[in-house]
Amino acid sequence: MHFEANEEHWHGADPANFMTRLAMQEIETPAGTVKRYNRPGELESAAASQASQAAAALVALPPWLRTVAAPEAPSDPLLRPSDANDDTHHRIRPGESAESRSRALQRGTLVHRLLQSLPDIPPDRRSKTALAFLARNAGDWSPAEREALAAQVLALTADPKFAAVFAAGSRAEVAIAGRVKTRRGSPALVSGQIDRLVVTPDAVLIVDFKTNHAPPSKADEAPQAYIRQLALYRAVLGKLYPGRPVKAALLWTETPEMMEISGPALDAELAAIISV
Repeated sequence: MHFEANEEHWHGADPANFMTRLAMQEIETPAGTVKRYNRPGELESAAASQASQAAAALVALPPWLRTVAAPEAPSDPLLRPSDANDDTHHRIRPGESAESRSRALQRGTLVHRLLQSLPDIPPDRRSKTALAFLARNAGDWSPAEREALAAQVLALTADPKFAAVFAAGSRAEVAIAGRVKTRRGSPALVSGQIDRLVVTPDAVLIVDFKTNHAPPSKADEAPQAYIRQLALYRAVLGKLYPGRPVKAALLWTETPEMMEISGPALDAELAAIISV
């Protein structure tokens, strides 16, 4: 601390002599007496005095802070359509090695990612984009394997049979959430993600990609878990788009074929889900 030239410097000055130059004020606070020192004649403003008193006063706590919180209401049960991909569809089959199963799962992930992104890229750039993506994400694959997978996915996106699925305006990886009413009358939450969604003024189409190596040949042979998945998606979207038929299909990437699941089959599966 430094004073004007005609005053003593604190450093080296007699502390007792320095203290005689200050006026002491004692302030009573809930925590005890506080001593405050001012230069002689220095007066604190009314605003500063009020601020000091306000700061020293006890703060009144709001009543809710001393009230025990009410028990949280039980949440609605959650139904995740993605749970349809349960362990029965990911276990190692007899005669299949862990390495082969891991490669198959990786392949399925790569196909999903390519089908998600490629339709939004101009056709003349899709091949180059697909190969670049696979080089980054499947570096342990041989160039021939990457080229074969890219060709397969590109053929899917260009196939006239699937033109509506990948048409302009269709959307990939659509997150949805909603409620369905159970037989007991209580709601159940539904949360999931649709691989491809096509909404037109006349209808709604849900498409779920499946990369099974040996897909079923008939719709009634499709795994029940897959039907359950589509039934929940359809139930939520039916409320979002009243008056429009909501169709649901499985697109088998290995065949390739798109298998529409009938409305009665979806209704029956939904009835089984909400009966619990």
